[in-house]
Amino acid sequence: MEVHRCRFVDYTPAAINALTFTPKSTKPLLACARAGGDVEIWNPKSWHLEKIIPGGANYNIEALTWAHQTVLGDDDYDTPEEKAEAQKKLLSESPRLFSAGLNSLITEWDLTTLCPKQTIDSHGGAVWCLAVNNVGTKLAVGCEDGCIRIFNIIDGDLSFERSFVKQKARILSLAWSPDDKIIVTGSADSCIRKWDVKQGRPTSRMTVERFGREDTLVWAVKVLKNGSIVSGDSLGHVKFWDGEMGTMLQSFNAHSADILCVVANEEGDTIFTSGVDRKVIQFRLVQNSNYAPVDRKGRNSKSSSKDASKAEQTGEMKWVLAGTRRYHSHDVKALALDESRPVNALVSGGVDVQLVVCPAAEFPNMYQWRLPYFPQKPLISLSKSKRLLMCRFPNSVRVWRLGKAAPPMQPYGNLEIGTDLGLIENLETLLEIKLKDDNHIIASAISEDGQWIAVSDIYNIKLFRLTEDPSVPGVVKIQKIKNFPSEAITSRLNPYKGAHNIVFTPDSSKLVVATTDSYIKIIDLAEWENGSFEILRTFGQHHGDGVMTDDDDSQNDDARVGTISSLSVSEDGQWLASGDLFNRIYVYNLDALQYHCTLPKFTSVHTGLYFHTHSPTLVVPLSSNEFYLYDVEAKRLTDWSRQYSQNLPTRFMQLKEKIMGVSFNPARKNTIVLWGANYLCMVDISKPVEKDTIINIAKRKRIEISKEQSKIGKEVRKKIEESNFNPKVISALTLEANQPISQKMMQFEQNFQALFKYQPLMFLDFTGPDSLCVVERPWFAILEKLPPSFYKAKYGT
Repeated sequence: MEVHRCRFVDYTPAAINALTFTPKSTKPLLACARAGGDVEIWNPKSWHLEKIIPGGANYNIEALTWAHQTVLGDDDYDTPEEKAEAQKKLLSESPRLFSAGLNSLITEWDLTTLCPKQTIDSHGGAVWCLAVNNVGTKLAVGCEDGCIRIFNIIDGDLSFERSFVKQKARILSLAWSPDDKIIVTGSADSCIRKWDVKQGRPTSRMTVERFGREDTLVWAVKVLKNGSIVSGDSLGHVKFWDGEMGTMLQSFNAHSADILCVVANEEGDTIFTSGVDRKVIQFRLVQNSNYAPVDRKGRNSKSSSKDASKAEQTGEMKWVLAGTRRYHSHDVKALALDESRPVNALVSGGVDVQLVVCPAAEFPNMYQWRLPYFPQKPLISLSKSKRLLMCRFPNSVRVWRLGKAAPPMQPYGNLEIGTDLGLIENLETLLEIKLKDDNHIIASAISEDGQWIAVSDIYNIKLFRLTEDPSVPGVVKIQKIKNFPSEAITSRLNPYKGAHNIVFTPDSSKLVVATTDSYIKIIDLAEWENGSFEILRTFGQHHGDGVMTDDDDSQNDDARVGTISSLSVSEDGQWLASGDLFNRIYVYNLDALQYHCTLPKFTSVHTGLYFHTHSPTLVVPLSSNEFYLYDVEAKRLTDWSRQYSQNLPTRFMQLKEKIMGVSFNPARKNTIVLWGANYLCMVDISKPVEKDTIINIAKRKRIEISKEQSKIGKEVRKKIEESNFNPKVISALTLEANQPISQKMMQFEQNFQALFKYQPLMFLDFTGPDSLCVVERPWFAILEKLPPSFYKAKYGT
């Protein structure tokens, strides 16, 4: 098989600025804010990236928090039953996500449209920190001007309520007390202050050490369940304070540089800290070894939970440094902790762009898992017939023309994996389109004929026409279609004209758009020269209102509006499949422009939709690494899928990396290729599946070559000895032994053949029969783009 191994795509993910888990009163989600304003929403149960809220040039997020209201507002209820029903409904609502940054704006995000829902000015300049109280009704904001401001967020509101007394230094961190009566702040003037929420004034002040005349920055504070306060500062000191008296209980010079983040568990007996020196350190509250409870008879008794509680109250508990790990190569800017089952995760991130997950309960003894640093929805689009590869960047798209390899001197099966074929046509950088808009691109596509490029942010869809200048071969002209009907794509209730997904039909005559308000629109491109872009059909199943025309009476019983996460068009252009984050998958007939069927709901969230190139079969991979084959015409799962999809090989199911894509080799009609961030796996859907079978192709080939060489060597030696070392026999046998070993190898019949040679993978697809395009972005290439990491010289170095 010919492989185009592409490493020229110089995409670099942004650094991680903030991490936060949802409150315990709602379903677990992790929000990850990156430099540039993108916010990723992860499902920690399967560690699947559900969605990305796009950022922009002015969206430098410094603080991020969830809110989930757990108490009712001031509304009067006639009966206790009404109040109980209202409370139940309130708790069932989805959490709200707020962000703020250096642009002084506080934004609430719509998690369905991925657009700003509400925005309000902080009235105090840049926002360095924000936190929601424990019942989810107030939002406290720490500003550049040194003032705490309280915003009312009860019952969906976001309005300014009042300001606290202003201090001179900017507020870098803040935290609510468990009873929501106290706010603790860390400032840029070496001080930690306790604030009375009702009065809006400080009640006490705690001062940390200074280095010379420079103020110490208190980057992180946390209030524990028992009222104690934890702080982390720019000198690398972790300090524990008495929350009532304001006196320092313990201090640890644990870090070599600034401590940027501190998290605590719900019980308040475990703390994690990290920062510029890259170390993640755990502190535990333990019973003082000098304190031994004595029973009534004067004998030492075993410590119990009651004794520990009493010891804690009397000051007989102390904090100890319990463990240290170093997961990152650069500054750690954010930590998030969720000890609940089944999450049990400590998540860290920072300048080195990687999210690292480790089991919180077993820290520091267990393994860590580095989540893929590329979006699980690939950034790459491919025009197979024209060999054009396009990559989406935050504010631009780039297009390359792939090179052509020299034909091999022998069949591909006889070549070693990794053999360089050489090029007869080199890779060519074709064009780059830079957008003037400040908002990041959320969707992009290139047509199969290579003449259309469509890009979209949350506000606009832009269409470009590519034409090659006949007088100058290889030079492409770009024409922006100014009369593309963005106004027709928006709806009355949604002012945003952008799209979450875009795809062209294989004949390049239609553009399929999944809008931000969850409608699917089929746009005709045939009359583009006349300035006509007719919307042939609008489907509204994902919006919860069925199709939008009168001639189709099919309606969707589920009235929820779901974010459309997947779009796919079949190779013959007849079928369109779409899926949303509620795991609803619909199929439409593009020839008749009618709704066709709904797939059964699967147990796990689907990660994509892919039509087989040779049959009307839809391949649906799930976040659990299962995958199903659905016959669109028969409206049921295929026989192979019904028999084997729930009995896949154990080793394949245990792969940590989720399935990011599915590809099909035109030369092998019965084979599908599943690929993730660090593997590709070939599955023959005409063969049975053995539960414990998965083969590493490269390893198998090396082992079998070694075995075959040993076998041939023994046979050659035996024949030479039998010929009494005849020179002619020796020459003939040597010539035979030097033939390619791969010609002598037996073909293995096992299914699920895996290859781990190419990683990390950004994209994989076939450009033709036995011609595979693989896009990699090695970690060392990203490391070159990062700033220098913290280094502390040691004695003798």
